[in-house]
Amino acid sequence: MQANNEAAQPATIAVVDDDPVLRRMLRAWLSADGHTVVEFSDGHSALRDQCGGAPLVLLDLNLGDVGGLDVLAHLRDRDPELGVIVVSARREVDTVVTAMRLGALDYLAKPLDAERARAAVTQALARLRAVEVVRTARVQSVEKDGALPGVIGTSSAMREVAQQVRRVLDSDVTVCLLGESGSGKEVVARALHESGRRRRGPFVAINCAAIPESLQESELFGHERGAFTGANALHKGRFEQASGGTLFLDELGEMSAATQAALLRTLQEKTVRRVGGTTDIPVNTRIVCATHRDLEAEVEAGRFRKDLYFRLVVYPVEIPALRERREDLASLVGHFLKKLGPDVGREVAKVSSTALDAMARYEWPGNVRELQNVVHRAMLACDGDTIELEHLPPALRKRALPTLPEAPTPAPAAVPSQPPDGDALLNLGEIERRTIERALIAAQGSVSRAAKLLGIGRTTLYRKLGELGMPPDKP
Repeated sequence: MQANNEAAQPATIAVVDDDPVLRRMLRAWLSADGHTVVEFSDGHSALRDQCGGAPLVLLDLNLGDVGGLDVLAHLRDRDPELGVIVVSARREVDTVVTAMRLGALDYLAKPLDAERARAAVTQALARLRAVEVVRTARVQSVEKDGALPGVIGTSSAMREVAQQVRRVLDSDVTVCLLGESGSGKEVVARALHESGRRRRGPFVAINCAAIPESLQESELFGHERGAFTGANALHKGRFEQASGGTLFLDELGEMSAATQAALLRTLQEKTVRRVGGTTDIPVNTRIVCATHRDLEAEVEAGRFRKDLYFRLVVYPVEIPALRERREDLASLVGHFLKKLGPDVGREVAKVSSTALDAMARYEWPGNVRELQNVVHRAMLACDGDTIELEHLPPALRKRALPTLPEAPTPAPAAVPSQPPDGDALLNLGEIERRTIERALIAAQGSVSRAAKLLGIGRTTLYRKLGELGMPPDKP
């Protein structure tokens, strides 16, 4: 397999391996393609220096100080965009699967082949550059205005939401917010109202799932006095209450069939008739609705009116789940710490890095609402001003990164009381002899391959073998 040198634009590549011969070999191969190579002999130094800022790392899984898979997990957690190619003599399927699950781009088995390694690096760099191009294009396509008022988050996903909302601020088009429960649909609806031309009018919200079917029409359209048992006074419905402003219909998919029919008539005629009334009352209300259900599937199943669907889902906006915008998690946590402080009765100002890492690795099925509850619970559980890992629920504590063993402390160099024996030091000739022997063993006796490993010419290696009295066929 030939490496595509045209695609392999020069880059900085980190090699993390405790074998100096393998590091030198990879340096020779990658330098030949124009790359800059930085070397690390152990996992702790690689983590401490964040692999020298290299965008791509060749990581050995059998390091002397710490497990390579643990190093991979920590590197990817610190920088989810980091490219990693794992290298190992172990060929177990479980090891490969675990490495890929942790985000590795490729897997190289020892003994390494030069062309295979160079091709893997070329492909990984091309993939990383393609991802960066797409990300840059998405960022440039988003308007650079600030975030929507009251909406916490500056991730690309939330900037796209803000861009979509801004397009309809000066319009009365019906907006339908789609997304999972707890993702913040009502927060976006309020931001749309407060930023639009109806901001001086009222914002009225109703959760259709929280109202019994028998009372939905009364809540939406109002009722006259005596319309039914218990109707002791005239009641203006939410449409009338929201006149001149915005009516937010949350959990639209839970609306009964009868209420759907009445709502369709209201949208068509722009009037409401109270339950028990005989007069049509004009209303001037903008509709924003939201649902976590798949309304198209509800229409197909006959549970939601098709004509009402086309009236309400005019301008759909997808609200991303929290797991799709993890960049906003720290900002959201900080917001909740300030918001919930008065209820807790004291200031909890910080979250430890370990606890925040565990939060970032959790899937958040309950989205932002679940995050708020977790922060509230942790604030009540901690005694000081910092939320630690032990203050989080068990489901989050399980997501914490594995604890790395302490880096070994180098022993102080002993000062000899007398000059060392002759055998205590190796002269340069002996060092060269041993290096060449290791290269020949690794190359299985092939002088050509050994020369490539050493980064020298074959003729030069033959000459050195002669000078050292080492027959080339007997390494």
